Amino acid sequence: MRINQYDRLFAHIGTITGLLTARQVEELFRIVESGEARDMATAASRRGMLAGDVAAAIAILASELASRRIADAVDPDTIASRGKAGEAQRRDSVMYPKALGQYHKLQQIARGAMGIIFKGERRSDGVVVALKVLPVQLATDPQDIERFKREIETITSLVHPNIVRVFDFGQQEDFYFYAMEYLEGRSLRELIQDRGHLGAFHAAEIVRDAARGVAYAHQHNVIHRDIKPSNLMIVRDGIVKLVDFGLAFHKTSEILTATGISLGTPAYMSPEQIEGGRREITERTDIYSLGVTLFEAVTGRRPFEGDNQYDVMKRVLFDSAPAANAVNPAVPEALTRIISRAMAKNPEARYERAAGLIADLDGFLDESTGT
Repeated sequence: MRINQYDRLFAHIGTITGLLTARQVEELFRIVESGEARDMATAASRRGMLAGDVAAAIAILASELASRRIADAVDPDTIASRGKAGEAQRRDSVMYPKALGQYHKLQQIARGAMGIIFKGERRSDGVVVALKVLPVQLATDPQDIERFKREIETITSLVHPNIVRVFDFGQQEDFYFYAMEYLEGRSLRELIQDRGHLGAFHAAEIVRDAARGVAYAHQHNVIHRDIKPSNLMIVRDGIVKLVDFGLAFHKTSEILTATGISLGTPAYMSPEQIEGGRREITERTDIYSLGVTLFEAVTGRRPFEGDNQYDVMKRVLFDSAPAANAVNPAVPEALTRIISRAMAKNPEARYERAAGLIADLDGFLDESTGT
């Protein structure tokens, strides 16, 4: 039986939400193709991969997406091979070394879909660094290795005050890594959690500075694709640093620096990013994410919430976002308009370039200070 667009989208949603692994998707495609089940939802429910109500909910969302005719280019093999990001997020039992290259005293401090972050020291001068290491389970796949190398190439080419600085990379046995500046500070996510929400002026400053880094990346044909409060670090002297380019891609490259479909956090992803289709991902996708980030910073909540990931995705795709000052009346009308434009559902209605968002935020900040 031929895989149809509904099943492709079912797999897409299952992987992007982390509800299905690559191995499970491959098995579901096999079951449907062999005729053992009429569709992916039925197969997933029968095999106990998903609860019946969860499978039904995904099927409903897949049907709504199919009505937009965006599934035709989604290939079953591509979806299956790209579901590994969910597997990579699991803490594995591999013992990572205490030293890599010229760096030692390594201590794990964070973990993402495409890398494990360690704090360490450079032997020669004791400088504290952060090392991103490709997880061992991904280091066996030539494509994942190539993507990691592409990530290194991408981020080392971006030298800007508002982007984390990478200054070294290497390989030791099966471990691929790169070294970057160790940032002492707090993420915007932590600030929001501590304070409930930020003042309009402070939040606008942070996102404006982050947008400067984004604009520089865009000038070098790099789309970040994973902008959110946890990826904005505020370090000493209030400098804002954009971090984690693990899901970025270079517009001139045919090789993605991410694991494809399983990318991003749905609440911060633009509608076109959720729908899929690399040709539709432009600078406006990052601008949307900056708008969502600013909305959350000034209100203390994200514009689209849900009981689960696919519920959030559905709201991003089909619901209208509330105005920021409808959630928090203290948000000025001028800033509310900027946020609404940045996160317009239609990409054409957003700022075309990050420079436009920066200019409007500068204007708001100047008016706020009376200059």
